[in-house]
Amino acid sequence: MARLSLRRKPVEAEALPPSEGPPSAAILAARFGVEHPASARSEARPGLLARWRRPTADGGGGPRPPRPTGFLVTSLVLVAGLAAVAGWLVGGADDTASRRVAAEQPRATADILLPDGSKRFPDPVPAAEVAVDPVDPVDPVDMDVELSPSRNEALLERGRAGFLPKIGPDGLAPWQYYARPFPQNDPRPRIALVVTGMGQSIAQTESALDRLPGVVTFSFVPQVAGLQDMIDRSRRDGHEVLLAVPMEPLGFPRNDPGPGALLTALSDEENVRRLEDVMAKATGYVGLTAKTDSGTKFLTRRESVEATLAQVKRRGLMFFDLWQVRESFATRVADQVQMPRAVSDVQIDRVASPQAIEAQLAELERLAKANGIAVGFIEAQNPVSIERVAAWTVGLRDRGIVLAPLTAVAGRQPTR
Repeated sequence: MARLSLRRKPVEAEALPPSEGPPSAAILAARFGVEHPASARSEARPGLLARWRRPTADGGGGPRPPRPTGFLVTSLVLVAGLAAVAGWLVGGADDTASRRVAAEQPRATADILLPDGSKRFPDPVPAAEVAVDPVDPVDPVDMDVELSPSRNEALLERGRAGFLPKIGPDGLAPWQYYARPFPQNDPRPRIALVVTGMGQSIAQTESALDRLPGVVTFSFVPQVAGLQDMIDRSRRDGHEVLLAVPMEPLGFPRNDPGPGALLTALSDEENVRRLEDVMAKATGYVGLTAKTDSGTKFLTRRESVEATLAQVKRRGLMFFDLWQVRESFATRVADQVQMPRAVSDVQIDRVASPQAIEAQLAELERLAKANGIAVGFIEAQNPVSIERVAAWTVGLRDRGIVLAPLTAVAGRQPTR
């Protein structure tokens, strides 16, 4: 069998210049005598061939460079896409972080409106604007208190000796009307302090008015000039006021309490008359007490105490027992007839020296913490008493105790 030998036929066309690159598929097909499909398409669509051939220097069209294959195009597109995503992530990092922080914040909600256009629910108050109760409440000692006037016509009636206190038509008692306001829900142990003998020494009365806080209660001796003016000034400064009634002491008559004293030898009617003489001396007081160093005998006679306190209750007043003698019936009778009263625990200046006064003040604090309430009194005639008590009241709050007016402890102490 003869071997078929294929010999390349000479090509009349000139070889392509080196600059044109390898021969195209159409030229190779012509050299081998094969018709290339592109030739048939080029004849049918000459416009497409023009687009595929770039112009040459002589105005003719040369072959275009070979187009990239599909795999290469896909790779390039993928690489370009990844590069674009990376650039977007890097460039938008800050913006993304800010958007994330904003997304974590609470979003505003639309207001719910009523048919008239007003808001159904009020706007919430920002936390910074919410009122917070102070850790330490305002101490009653520091409060600016304006007491009621010293004379209320509805609480007065004309008697034989002058105007006497009475309970008002609406049931308001003078001891309540003339009392200094005090927050009764204050949980701290409270101490009531009374200064007796006010009015006997003008200098010492002025010292007590100038140096002691308004929450301290003053007891005035009624047989002094200018009594009503001193009571009015005391109340303007916030002080509650008592009137001191002279009563029969132990050792009477050698130990004389002064004119107009209540005596066990007198009838109940005469003692009530003398009591009314004292009550008619002034207006604006919350109650009565015994004059210092008096009453140590009178208050130990139950019959005398019952007649006296019945009149005090009828006048709408309270009674303060100095308790200078253990046998006093004052608190027992007061509780029996259900009238407001208070009783002293300590006479702070029984020994009028700085060391003794401070020791008694410490005892008063101990009693207040143990029982919730303690009551003490000092004499206005002792300058050292006013000085030491004035200094003591300054630090009382830091020790967890509140100073209270006498009416704030009325009826809160056990019977004695």
